[in-house]
Amino acid sequence: MLYRLGVCALFLVACGGSGMGSPDGAGGGDDDTVDDGGGENGPNTPHTVKLTLTNRPTNAQMFSFIVAYQDGSAPWTLAPAPTGDTYTFEIHAPSYGVAYTCIGTQLGTATQLRTVTAAHFAIGERTELTLDVPARCSDHGANAVTLTGSVTNRPFGGFLTVTWGNRATTVGSQSGNFQLQAQAGTHDLVVAHSVPVGNGDFYVDRAWIARDVALTTSGTRQINFSEAQPTAQMSVNFSSPELTSRVSASTTAYTANGTQGVLVRESLNPSTIAFAAAQRRTSDIFDQAIAVTSLGRGATITHATNAPADQTWIAPAPLGAPQTTVPTKMPYVTLQTMWPAYADVTGYAWTATQQCGGNTACAVSWSAILSPGGTGNMPGYQMPDLSALTGWKPAFQLVGGSQVVGSVTAYTSSAGASDFPPGIPANGTDRTFVRADYAVTP
Repeated sequence: MLYRLGVCALFLVACGGSGMGSPDGAGGGDDDTVDDGGGENGPNTPHTVKLTLTNRPTNAQMFSFIVAYQDGSAPWTLAPAPTGDTYTFEIHAPSYGVAYTCIGTQLGTATQLRTVTAAHFAIGERTELTLDVPARCSDHGANAVTLTGSVTNRPFGGFLTVTWGNRATTVGSQSGNFQLQAQAGTHDLVVAHSVPVGNGDFYVDRAWIARDVALTTSGTRQINFSEAQPTAQMSVNFSSPELTSRVSASTTAYTANGTQGVLVRESLNPSTIAFAAAQRRTSDIFDQAIAVTSLGRGATITHATNAPADQTWIAPAPLGAPQTTVPTKMPYVTLQTMWPAYADVTGYAWTATQQCGGNTACAVSWSAILSPGGTGNMPGYQMPDLSALTGWKPAFQLVGGSQVVGSVTAYTSSAGASDFPPGIPANGTDRTFVRADYAVTP
């Protein structure tokens, strides 16, 4: 089977991205603990592993984009040339790792991100994996179609967002015009009116929807917002969250045609929101989330449904504090993080971020997703040595004397192992994301 890391890439919990009501606009693994009868623990029979990197840049050099894999605990090796977006390699050990690098500018900002993204799995868990390369690491936008248009009968106040697929843009408050770029295809077109409520929070109070809008070439669309319908609003209930915590709720909508976006994000008067009943399809999924965060930790519960209703906070067990050390500073600073095993875990995510020489407009960020078979009974992760790879750049390396901040997130899902890494949830899926932070100065 094929497993995909998409909009929940690093367990940032709200599995939607930009769109609909969002004001953001366009938007260790070396532990061979699983023995499948081959590799190092059995007959030397190789397994074929396939890694698909959607939106892989055609000009890899432009983004310092290199792809590598690890056979068990062997040295990392450059992946062979892909067929389309798919890399194929042979693994002899019971577990493997994959990684890719990128230097790109975060969309909508001047911040340069230098990222190393890794994933570790046991052969017995899966041999095919799809990762979505972020737009800042891809040149595919050059082949996009453009959707332009205008919105009439706009409401006073707030802001309007146009979403088609996973791309979104805001409507000019004076002109009513909009423009967005996306890959050709068929998606639902959603125009949402959002009401800001402070601190970046908002809720969508009305939405206009056109289903099955096909774009094979650039086109224009005129929208009469008087045809929009009020959204449906339901309550979010809490059962005594910590007094020092910040509580927030959000709802992310996904349509079967691949359109996605956030309908509400509120802290003071949290609610869950869906399209009007007359606008829904049974294939629409509304991922209702409640997040409670405090200093150094956080927890989120989500419920994916095509029949949204009131939601109640049920606190998951916390994740024990991670312990991070610096086992080596050669050929570059390497971190090793250990943490207590989490009951019924579906997978873990690990991150580490350091500002570039104190420059807040530049950051080096390492991340990894880790399956239970990849971590074993004593979960942990050590950054790999990728310095011998052709094309490797010191710009990706952590340095001594500057603080590194990071986190470990334990993930559980009612859908089981097939829902890891987390992507767009199926109807009825319940998930938890439990995070613990760390900081270290190497």
